[in-house]
Amino acid sequence: MSGSPINNVCEVLRDIYQRTQKDYRLFTYNTQTDVKRTLKTLSERNDNLQASGGTSFACIFTAIKDYLLQNASAKKPIAFIFMTDGQDNEPNGPALQKSIQMLKLMLSGMINSPPITFHVIGFGEVNDTFLNQIRTFGTRQGLFRYSTESKELQNNFNDMFEYALNVHQFTIKFPDGKTFTANNIDNETVGFLTNDGDDLSAMVELTLIDEKAITTQFPLAPMKDVRTIHLLHALNLIQPENEEQVKSIQTCLNDIQITNSKNFAERLEAEQIYKEIDQRMMEYRQLFTQLKMTQVPERVKLQLSALRHDPIFANTQRKKKLDLRVYKNVDYFKKTDVSGILQGYKDSITPDAWQKIKEQKQDWVDTYSNEDIYEIMRKSTDNILCLGIFVQRDEEVISNPAKGLKLLKVTNTIISYDSFINGMNLAKGNQQAQGQFTTLNDLYFIAGTLADEQINAVIPLYINDEHMKRIRILEGIWLGYLYTLDSYGYDKQQEVALLKLLYEIIQQRTNTQRQKQVLIELEKVCRFIIDESQGFKTAEQYGEKTYEKLLKRLPIVNTQEYDLSIPLMIGYLRNDLTSVLVPIYYEYLRQEYLKKYSKNLATVKTIVENLVYGCDAKHLPTASSTNNSNTLINNNLPDHIEKTFIDYFHDELSQPVQLTPENIIKESHKRMIREEIELDYIKSLLLPLPDFIRTILNSCQIDEDFIEKHLHYDTLRYELLITFYYLIYSDTNSGGLLNLPKKENILSVIDRRLQSEKERVVAHDYFESVQLVRLVSDVALNCKTLEGFAGVMRKYCPNRRGPIFSGIFIQLLESYDESEGDNTVGTATKKEKLMALLKNQILTTTATKVIYEDMDQCHSLPSLDEQLKSLRRFIDEKKVEQIGLQNRGRLVVYCRKTLMVDRQCQRKRNYRFFLNPFYEDSF
Repeated sequence: MSGSPINNVCEVLRDIYQRTQKDYRLFTYNTQTDVKRTLKTLSERNDNLQASGGTSFACIFTAIKDYLLQNASAKKPIAFIFMTDGQDNEPNGPALQKSIQMLKLMLSGMINSPPITFHVIGFGEVNDTFLNQIRTFGTRQGLFRYSTESKELQNNFNDMFEYALNVHQFTIKFPDGKTFTANNIDNETVGFLTNDGDDLSAMVELTLIDEKAITTQFPLAPMKDVRTIHLLHALNLIQPENEEQVKSIQTCLNDIQITNSKNFAERLEAEQIYKEIDQRMMEYRQLFTQLKMTQVPERVKLQLSALRHDPIFANTQRKKKLDLRVYKNVDYFKKTDVSGILQGYKDSITPDAWQKIKEQKQDWVDTYSNEDIYEIMRKSTDNILCLGIFVQRDEEVISNPAKGLKLLKVTNTIISYDSFINGMNLAKGNQQAQGQFTTLNDLYFIAGTLADEQINAVIPLYINDEHMKRIRILEGIWLGYLYTLDSYGYDKQQEVALLKLLYEIIQQRTNTQRQKQVLIELEKVCRFIIDESQGFKTAEQYGEKTYEKLLKRLPIVNTQEYDLSIPLMIGYLRNDLTSVLVPIYYEYLRQEYLKKYSKNLATVKTIVENLVYGCDAKHLPTASSTNNSNTLINNNLPDHIEKTFIDYFHDELSQPVQLTPENIIKESHKRMIREEIELDYIKSLLLPLPDFIRTILNSCQIDEDFIEKHLHYDTLRYELLITFYYLIYSDTNSGGLLNLPKKENILSVIDRRLQSEKERVVAHDYFESVQLVRLVSDVALNCKTLEGFAGVMRKYCPNRRGPIFSGIFIQLLESYDESEGDNTVGTATKKEKLMALLKNQILTTTATKVIYEDMDQCHSLPSLDEQLKSLRRFIDEKKVEQIGLQNRGRLVVYCRKTLMVDRQCQRKRNYRFFLNPFYEDSF
């Protein structure tokens, strides 16, 4: 195994050590076995495991046997997680067979010892029969996982480790002497299946024996109150042997009503188990279909073997993008007594409040159950009344809910949440009965009130204050399902995205009295969220904080991803629409021009110059000047020098300490700033009113020329200059956007920058003196910060070649892996400086910034230790004199040496080292 798979495994192993701080043994093998490693040694080393070459299982089985013999007296359970990505070099060879026999012989003598288990993970081209044989080697049978992708391998290794760490085995004994074995990881529920012929009616107790041989007697009696959760736990234990059994399980599953539970936490758990069984049965059907083929691919056998163990891992880590979010929300609901809170709300409703709810009966009736709002609130504590809608989801809805969900149609159907969930499960079951997977972007649905209405999502209606209390407590549940089809799938960004959905509902509204009534109730729910919800107020992207930035006209990071219908709806719901219309229009201009123009475009520079100097610019004559001063004087302390280069790195208009003489030539013309507004030119940059603004203006009966009437053209010029100069032409990063000029001085600031572009540095005179080259190199190598180092490199090595760059690069390469002694904490090391050059980026306090604008970045690099050592040897052996660096999709180091053909003639020899991917050639 090599490349990404082994790197992913190493990441998992390091994470396991960081979490557990337990130094587990680590055996690596190919044709030989290394048994000296541990998780701690791996975690402390920067390099990953090297796993390449052939495969000899004989050597690893022998090493395991030796390890067990050495630790036989420890009397502790032992679990091996055995992983391979290939088959033995000699699968039928005598060495392998002998090693297996010896291992089994030794294990047969350890039956009375604490359990020894072999869990197996296969990756890629492996043999199903052989790997299943390995998991039965121990005194307790192990589990099997199979991966075809590196990402799966990482998840499977984590799953397997968590299981091996937490599993407990129980023996269940019937009065007639029959025994069963069960494994569990939660210490709460022990489940097992009996045989069809077992008669349980006459049994009154059973015996449970745990791993420590502690015996407990349990009375055995038929369960009278069989709840949904019990049915699902039982169904989850069944492993189908053929396609008919899969269909039978699916039929049972579709008959289970998961909304019947009165306990809210139990209901959510039931929903999760239901989905896991449902998905697993579909995978079984696909695999059984493939097994009907004449020649069954080995991969299908492996996947089927792994699937049989899938229920065991369901409680450790779900295989989906929502894992971390789901676990976080599950933990919240476990710690929060939601059922108790909802019951308390119901108990606190006064007779007068019940009477008012009763008066709303005629207006709010569940189309499916025919129960009105009064009956719904009387019968349950957690059911709510909603509006049915038809939406389209794609996978992006998980990370970007506003972008990943689109409203297709608003219906007139009022439906309770319980009726909706039950109806959707039935519709989903019908689709899967046809052998189809259901995914986020499937459009299965239930019927609405009218003949052509389809519903696959709902939004709660306010209706009354007591109903809204329920909606508030259940907010994470209905939002999670709305955007991810998972009641545990809630994320704060969904509260923000709901505003876009409200806009789309307004966009599709009709002027019927009923739709106006429904819209008012929807708006009340959304208004409550933006005013009261902490989720909305603390949402990282595009929530309350972004809205405040928009009003203050501060630049918004990734503005092109910001759906402007969201701030429009915030202003609308807060009855402050007229205050936000102009800022939103300015942001719309910014978004559209960012899409239209690329950075450093000559057209953009012309627009900026026209805004600053006017379309008919006037020039002031100036004299040419030459500057040959050397400002490096004796009292310049090292920290002061570095500070000037840090400032230069962040703003090239600032002047660092001059290390070498520079010849500066200035152009002889300077333009005059035009203070007055060129109205016609400014108006030519305006764009037509977008539809999303026009829709809300019409809905609120505001004139469409409102924005044009309220534009301030000096503010508009400022907005356009920020957009065209800073965001497009200069491509200012997020850190630089924190220090934008104010409206009063933006013309003079941009003028100074534009005039400075006309200055041209003819040459640094470092060719004249080896001493000056050494001086610049010493400053760069002794910089304590990466920002100071990057400033020196950008100033004196702008093209990444020449004597200074070559000297610095070679010195960094020669000593990057050496210890730097008493290096002060926080001081940039030589290795960090070398990697900064190779990645072309450094991490500052505000953002990640590039060193060279004309070179690609490497956001992540694999370990280059071996490649850099090879490059170092090559430079030394070939006596390379000049180095160059470039990255245009491939990271390349150019090497040049001078060949003396004879005393009068010199010839250059050029080499290229491709560091990522790695190879070397000459040209």
